[in-house]
Amino acid sequence: METLVALIDPLAVIDGRKAFFLRDVFGGEVPLSCPYPPLELAFTAAVLREAEIPVEIVAANVLDLPHHKVVSRLSARPPSLVAFPSAWGSLEDDYLLLRMLREALPDTKLAIFGPNVTAEPEPTLKKSAVDFVILGEPEEAILLLAQGASPEVVPNLAWLEEDEVRQTERVFPEGWATYPLPARDLLPLDLYTIPFARRLPCTTMATTRGCPSACTFCPTHIWNKRTVRPRPLDLVMQEIDEIVQRYGFREVVIRDDTFTWNRERVIEFCSLLRERNHDLTWRCFATVNTVDRELLFAMAGAGCTQVCYGFESGDPELLSRSGKRTTVEQGRDAARWSHEAGLEISGTFLVGMDGETRETVNRSIAFAKEAKLDYLQVNVATPLPGTSFGRRQDKKGRNSDPRSFRWFGAATGETEGLGPDELIRESRRFYREFYLRPSYVAGRLRSRRGLQSLASHARLGLRMVRDTVL
Repeated sequence: METLVALIDPLAVIDGRKAFFLRDVFGGEVPLSCPYPPLELAFTAAVLREAEIPVEIVAANVLDLPHHKVVSRLSARPPSLVAFPSAWGSLEDDYLLLRMLREALPDTKLAIFGPNVTAEPEPTLKKSAVDFVILGEPEEAILLLAQGASPEVVPNLAWLEEDEVRQTERVFPEGWATYPLPARDLLPLDLYTIPFARRLPCTTMATTRGCPSACTFCPTHIWNKRTVRPRPLDLVMQEIDEIVQRYGFREVVIRDDTFTWNRERVIEFCSLLRERNHDLTWRCFATVNTVDRELLFAMAGAGCTQVCYGFESGDPELLSRSGKRTTVEQGRDAARWSHEAGLEISGTFLVGMDGETRETVNRSIAFAKEAKLDYLQVNVATPLPGTSFGRRQDKKGRNSDPRSFRWFGAATGETEGLGPDELIRESRRFYREFYLRPSYVAGRLRSRRGLQSLASHARLGLRMVRDTVL
């Protein structure tokens, strides 16, 4: 068997319906209308190609390839290694794919990675046909396995040996900062949809990995241990040049957990980007305690059009318990400064943190309206394994179902005063009271976005409403 690596972005079928998952540190289900490019797979492919190892990416989700078609495709030229990411809600379906691959490709090594199997590798090793669970970032482990390295010398790896779990040391992969540019040419880029893009075509990129925040509910630390590792800005600029000049993208979403974690780096980024004078706009994620008015104006001057803040709650006490180390007042300041800089504001909120009641949800809704957000996303707080929120919920014997972790309306947890179904109702009420206001609809129609963008958003919004508001 020749050395060949196949990387799969699977199309899941959950309870008889097709499902897309954001199979990265987020690990949750997303609407079928919002498939994101799999950056980790593109980086992995680039690392393999640099080592002259043949590789293909099977984008089964956006190509609408069910498992049997993926297996048939790979059987025509059996790879030596198959790897794919998992997600909190996809695991049983992933087991099915692994079983089908094992039956069709008995000599192929199978590997899986993702935040869920990183937090709990043993069940997957003992219940599925997988050979290896990669703990955390996949690129360098997949490279070493493809090169034939023994599992004992591959960091961040778990496997079974005589029915006992063996695991190597968890370390940060050394090469992230200098990985080659992601192999976007192996992806069907025109099939991916970035929600609420201002300009098309639009794609994603990453300039850092990790987040300095200590949010009790977030699974990011499962991979990154609350450490931020940046890519050198000259390499970031090379990637932006390629995004614009080779692929023709006009907008990019920077998917760093907290793009603004280092103020000086953001200022330098903006300066370098202005020098290039690309016809490119961009969006990013930030926390309200890492921005100021001057920084936001600098970002707007370099083509930034929107910042997404993790507000999480408009209730001061709930916010203080979240571990985010932000305040409601900081959220008000960040929103005001962003408006003054001409930036759109997107915000994320959680319903179901410790102490959540209908009254605290009301405070969050009032905050979102007062801050005049352009868009928001409301998640039901999910007590994920490996998070302190998850451990607290387990100790209290409360509902915990990470398998249904998704962007919109899932019964994944409960609080002292609100049960699982009530949390879903509260999240939907949040959406209704924010989006279905006449003043909000009128504001959207008066926005600076073009008619094509507004029409696209309306179509996307109607598809989302089916899962959230109704």
